[in-house]
Amino acid sequence: MKIALFTDTFEDGYGGATVYVRNLANYLQNQGHDVKVFVWESQNLTEEDREICVTFPNINVVKSVRGKAGFSTIKILKKTKEFSPDLIHNHSQYSMGLQAIIVSKKMEIPIINHYHMYLEGVINHFPYILQKTPELTDVIIKKESKVFFTKSDLVVTPTKIMKEYLENIGVKSEIVNVPFGIDLNIFKKEKKYRPEKFTLLYVGRLNEEKNVEDLIHIFAEFAKDKDVVLKIIGDGVEKEKLEMLSRKLKVDEKIKFLGWVRREDLSKEYNSANMFVTLSEMETFGIVILEAMACGLPILGANALAIPELVKDAENGFLVDRMDKEYILDRLEQIYGNKDIEMKFSMNSVLLAEQFEEKRIFRKLEELYSDLICQKAIS
Repeated sequence: MKIALFTDTFEDGYGGATVYVRNLANYLQNQGHDVKVFVWESQNLTEEDREICVTFPNINVVKSVRGKAGFSTIKILKKTKEFSPDLIHNHSQYSMGLQAIIVSKKMEIPIINHYHMYLEGVINHFPYILQKTPELTDVIIKKESKVFFTKSDLVVTPTKIMKEYLENIGVKSEIVNVPFGIDLNIFKKEKKYRPEKFTLLYVGRLNEEKNVEDLIHIFAEFAKDKDVVLKIIGDGVEKEKLEMLSRKLKVDEKIKFLGWVRREDLSKEYNSANMFVTLSEMETFGIVILEAMACGLPILGANALAIPELVKDAENGFLVDRMDKEYILDRLEQIYGNKDIEMKFSMNSVLLAEQFEEKRIFRKLEELYSDLICQKAIS
């Protein structure tokens, strides 16, 4: 099959959706399919990336998340015709996604639109006027999402809760839940990496919607009179502010800001911690949570959106209300003071993660591709 993947960014170290597209492209190539990634130009693309990418000029419209946009419909259509794909699998809900839909209609080829981003959770990155009118903005987002995803031959969501969300806002296209997957040969529990001190770990963007500020406040309380560490892996517009906060709360010696870590080194970092923590309430899946689980980490996560589909309360971690500081502190104390609970949660995390083996997940997508292509040929 010839598959065109449309996405806003393909550069490494950007986020879960980008990790997913990179892994999918690599898998499809290894299975013998012809793959091209249609993406906005970026100076951070490697030579290897450029062998598979077809890039287009753009502008940075949301600097806080390196959000790109552009309107090169004629050029995108020309390049797509040159590739002549059997199917488009689109991973953008922004301008690249809109052009993917236009191209699919012009070329009369099937399109899968993949739901990655819960837009209601990132209103803080929207234009100022939309931030100041959240109720109106919420209506606009739901209307746009309904129209956008209804223009699909098939919609794929990573979790059941997001499938229900799209159904509830009125999306008419068929919606299929296909979770993200990970390479369990890379992300696995390894005894050779053990933390010297009790270590909490956060991995992700350092932007407001991730609620890392709340996490640091809670850690400052938890760390009193304890020889503990919080490692923060990731980057974003809030990094400097968060570093200043850690100094203000006098826990800067216990918090390690590690920046972005290469994916091949992430497994070591997961294995060098005692627990993964996130208070983000806008996750449509949470691939870093799954990676942490595969490496045997108990999880403390916000009881919101898709996280409960990975974290089973009191089984492989704790689900918490991010506003309930005392409850979160109590759960951290339980892990800190009880190796038996930590071991139980660790084993269960590994077992739960085994359900998300990458090749098995991607084979499901291959089947969907084949079915859609056949249906289009018959119609």
